[in-house]
Amino acid sequence: MKSAEKVSVSELIKKENLKNLTPEIDTDQIYMTIPDVNRPALQLAGFFAQFDSERVQIIGNVETMRMERPERRARYNEITKYPIPCIIYARDIEPDSCMISACQEAGIPLLSSPRPTTELEGEIIRWLKVKMAPMITVHGVLVDVYGEGVLIMGDSGIGKSEAALELIKRGHRLVSDDVVELRKVSDESLVGTAPDITKHFIELRGIGIIDVKQMFGVESVKDTQTLN
Repeated sequence: MKSAEKVSVSELIKKENLKNLTPEIDTDQIYMTIPDVNRPALQLAGFFAQFDSERVQIIGNVETMRMERPERRARYNEITKYPIPCIIYARDIEPDSCMISACQEAGIPLLSSPRPTTELEGEIIRWLKVKMAPMITVHGVLVDVYGEGVLIMGDSGIGKSEAALELIKRGHRLVSDDVVELRKVSDESLVGTAPDITKHFIELRGIGIIDVKQMFGVESVKDTQTLN
């Protein structure tokens, strides 16, 4: 298996529909390498021992401490000296001008989300662990049958796609045809997805490529599916 070593901040912005408060910073070239987050309350209070600066930093109500402006400026300047991939304010909290200018000077993306802090934290961790999990590609068809991931494998031309199409006609859902990306998210579970280029498409011998989502509706496809 190979591991995804990094995920761009742009992907996170798109996934979570985050508001970019520093649009002049190129988030395509800034990457996250750790599938975890940090809430920097201690750092904003001046304690930087064992600071997990390589993680996404999330600021909520607890972290928005009341400090005088000179102290805030000093804290923000100190925290943005570290190689932080991005800082996210939860609950639509508006960062003050000192934080915005510190991030702009350091080249650190400053983002905002309406989500509650704990919910945002959990969703980012879950998503990053899937994105960065060890991954292999296999030749087969992955379908969701009554909520269970079923991987159909066999030689080329044996009828894997045709079998999947019959399942789709009966109300089950396509995840991926031909190439399946399997990520090991835990010791017990794999998560299967389709490559972006083939997502929602199925190729039938003698007919061609069919857009399953277009033909059978949005309920006929699924982006990810867990296999045990």
